[in-house]
Amino acid sequence: MMREPSPHNSGASRGAAPARRPEAGRLGRTSVGSVALARSVGCLTWYAESTLKALRILVAAFVALSGCDEDEALDARDAASEAASDAGPVEQADGALCPPPLSSAPARPASRPPAGPLDDQLRMNQLQAKATHNSYHVQKYPDSPAMWAYSHAPLDVQLDTQGVRGFELDVHWVPECERHDVLHLPIVDDVSTCRRFTDCLSVIRAWSDRHLGHHPLFVQIEAKDDGALAAAQRLEALEREILSVFPRESVITPDEVKGDATTVASAVATTGWPTLARTRGRILFWLLASAGDGKLRDVYTHGSKDLSGRLMFVSSAPGDPFAAIAVIDDPVADRAAIDNAIAAGMIVRTFAEKNATTPSAEEAFASGAQVIATDYPVPVASTSWYFRDPGVPSRCNAVTAPSTCTDDAVESKSRLATP
Repeated sequence: MMREPSPHNSGASRGAAPARRPEAGRLGRTSVGSVALARSVGCLTWYAESTLKALRILVAAFVALSGCDEDEALDARDAASEAASDAGPVEQADGALCPPPLSSAPARPASRPPAGPLDDQLRMNQLQAKATHNSYHVQKYPDSPAMWAYSHAPLDVQLDTQGVRGFELDVHWVPECERHDVLHLPIVDDVSTCRRFTDCLSVIRAWSDRHLGHHPLFVQIEAKDDGALAAAQRLEALEREILSVFPRESVITPDEVKGDATTVASAVATTGWPTLARTRGRILFWLLASAGDGKLRDVYTHGSKDLSGRLMFVSSAPGDPFAAIAVIDDPVADRAAIDNAIAAGMIVRTFAEKNATTPSAEEAFASGAQVIATDYPVPVASTSWYFRDPGVPSRCNAVTAPSTCTDDAVESKSRLATP
């Protein structure tokens, strides 16, 4: 996601667009001759995944100057892959050891806190909750650029003491381990409170197990480096990792929301989202993937048709047959778009500030957006403004909640802990 730089705000997608990568089926099996060595080195550098993901513009320039074409680049990468395979197993590029194989998620606690007084009436789109942007982020250097000069608390601390109920996790594919890591940008801004995707999920799961009275948690996943792996394999890997931490019944899925309706979009617009009685203590994931992102969204939505059988929702817009989650950054400039999404029954994620000096929390609340993200969940030294808890910690939605709703009915500290 692109955001205006601020002293305490990182841009989730500030780099140049990823270089176009060929599909796996196009890889050839030709050797690299000595005559073409210099050109091949340029091509190999183009595909040096562990060091150049954060420097795509410079890499593209180097490739252009070296004069290599795409076929030579593929040949060079393939030769390097064969050499690496012959050398045997390797560590992850940063020296970390690969985690053990994935297993099925353990069962969740059988006991439950008391239900809320309106759990059978309130629906999960009738609340407003605080979320964090780049929720895992830790400042790497004392003199990091201003847009990266901030640190979030661990995810369970955000849940426990900061009233956060929504997260954003940027995931990067680690081919050595066939798993995802969570970080902002390789090398230059890569410190996280939970490096492995499954570690981040495990932190959330552990807190949730201890506090099953929470209203649904919201997790946005942004898959960086689209093209690093075939789209279908990448998406399958994401789902496997999620299901190694959360049992499927703990995840609010598109099929559940769709029910007997013809599409997810028609379900949220007519029947509505599930009630808090059905979703308390559970979690919802969505993949940040716009129509212009190509493969990931196209594959996950079965060619932009539906989310049948899928674990996650995808960011979408009114008119999409799978329209349920909208990511609309600016509650002021994009208010009309938020209005349209709310009218279509969608859950909207927006921001509480444009930058450190331009808060827009009141506009975000007034818009009816359900998930309101911030870089400032608690006070920090760099700015006098921060996003205060909307309720206890969440509140009734200013637009969609019925008049009978109370903040305590959305989530109550007295009914939060698992017995």
